[in-house]
Amino acid sequence: MNHSAKCPLCDQEHETIDHILVSCVFARQFWFRFLGQVNLQNLSPQPDAHSFIDWWRLASIAIGGLTEKGLNSLIILGACVLWNHRNMCVFDGISPSLPAILVQAEEERYLWELAGAKGVSFLTAPLHVE
Repeated sequence: MNHSAKCPLCDQEHETIDHILVSCVFARQFWFRFLGQVNLQNLSPQPDAHSFIDWWRLASIAIGGLTEKGLNSLIILGACVLWNHRNMCVFDGISPSLPAILVQAEEERYLWELAGAKGVSFLTAPLHVE
């Protein structure tokens, strides 16, 4: 299977894990909207973020307390959803879609909440995608 070296989500930069998860413009839009659902959009990766682990560490430090566990769960969930969306673009030929990935993230968040994911219930903003 032929696969471009460019990111399948933005088609602008070389594809790396860190790019897909934090520095890709598509990923930054996803994080802003996804974290915005729980009023944490200020923690979304900024344009100068190039390391997923560094961004996650800084976001966790910034939030602290009981909400930190919820944020950590959301970051793991968001990274999984982003990676799965990337795989669907590469292997199934779908086009990147911010509305589609936000719906998928919303559904996963609901399931994680039902399953008792650590701290997610502390982040009680209503779930909705515009």
